[in-house]
Amino acid sequence: MAYFPVRRSAFASSLHFIALPAILLAGVAFLAGCHPAVTDPTDPKFIVAEKGTWQITRGDLDAEITNFLKARQATPEMIGKAKMPVVETAMLKNMVLKQVLLDRAATLPLKDLDKDEKAELDRLKGPANDADFQKQLKDAGMTVDDLKKKIHEKVLITKLLETEAFKNVEPTDQEINDIYLKNKESFNIPQKTRVSRILIHVNENATPTEKAAKKKLADKARDRVMHNEEFGKVATEVSEDQSSKSKGGDLGYVPENESEPGFDEEVAKTKLNTISPVFLTPLGYEFIKVTEIQPAGVLPVADARGYISSKLREMKMQEQEQAYAKKMLDNSGVTYHLTLVEPPAQMMPPGAGQAQGAPNGAPPEPQASASTPPMTAPAPPATSSVPAK
Repeated sequence: MAYFPVRRSAFASSLHFIALPAILLAGVAFLAGCHPAVTDPTDPKFIVAEKGTWQITRGDLDAEITNFLKARQATPEMIGKAKMPVVETAMLKNMVLKQVLLDRAATLPLKDLDKDEKAELDRLKGPANDADFQKQLKDAGMTVDDLKKKIHEKVLITKLLETEAFKNVEPTDQEINDIYLKNKESFNIPQKTRVSRILIHVNENATPTEKAAKKKLADKARDRVMHNEEFGKVATEVSEDQSSKSKGGDLGYVPENESEPGFDEEVAKTKLNTISPVFLTPLGYEFIKVTEIQPAGVLPVADARGYISSKLREMKMQEQEQAYAKKMLDNSGVTYHLTLVEPPAQMMPPGAGQAQGAPNGAPPEPQASASTPPMTAPAPPATSSVPAK
């Protein structure tokens, strides 16, 4: 059985949908006002799980299942009557796990809670002013107090995992090298060309006379470069490409097939340290200089190390998180009043070949973390980008 994320969370930047980990969304009722005498398992007041001073009711569980399905655009009918008990068990265990972890966190001297909670709130708020933030929360069906409570629980559980679950998560050099060698073909990189340009914008509605005047400006700028004026100096003075003129026209390494029509063709035809003719693109008249060419090859392990290390670290944390969650549940002492139905062995594992919320079968099981699955052929990291044109 896998469980929902308890460590990392993909908070929606706009807060129109607060994607807190499901384990933090689960509701737990406390004994005051509960109805232990209710025996109908379909009654919202029926206690489905309890321990000490807290309990979870059928109403709590049904609400959690509804939220789970809604987030995946699924319905009980899509999943099927036979598979719903599996989903119900997974959701109930998540709700129990959340409370068990919070109970455990309350016994530990965790530090810097206020500091981390404020940092998380500031991160969620981003550049929004108070009024906009309040509106975003309202659109998400939350209040500031609701959000602060969820953040508090998230920080507690994160601190708990850092204290008790995660051990020796930093990858060794040997582990990194093994991944690199086993997946070396995934680190092939194409030829990269670094380009500078000088651009004179031409309005799409320009008259022939206006176009001719623009062409004359571009020709004059190119003539200066061809008479040994520094390309960067001319670009800074003349170019109308605001993203590159302050850098002497430098665009960095240009990816293939991502530029305006006509640009890639000129890059391919221009030799190293030479100047292209003036050519017309949808942006206007421009000419380029190829300043560097990196041949195709394999990304060195030194350059891939950081990427591989981060993925391995995530995998280790995910595995340790899963093991810790299982241990905490197994030793929780929680009493269940529903029959727990574990997924059959043939049920599709989390994330395997089926999109989230797909109607043909049960939705993907809750997963322990947001990290990537075991890495077999990682894509190499991007090493440069082209400034916006």
